[in-house]
Amino acid sequence: MKLETGRLAALSVGLRLKTARDKRGLTMTQLAESAGVGTSTINQIEKGLTQPRGDTVEKLARSLSVPRAWLAYGDGEKPDWE
Repeated sequence: MKLETGRLAALSVGLRLKTARDKRGLTMTQLAESAGVGTSTINQIEKGLTQPRGDTVEKLARSLSVPRAWLAYGDGEKPDWE
């Protein structure tokens, strides 16, 4: 897996999250409800202000139907739109 650290990693995860959310046609609120996390959490991740923890990545990946490794690291199997 690629090694990403700090702000760059947070921005990368945020971009992948926003891309997946947009491709699935979901609002932040819809994704937050589906994943069982707060809308502010989605917002902070997408802006690159925070990196999600493992359990949050798992919930988001499941709700978006994307591979966990792709969402977390940009690795592994690509989502069906790529």
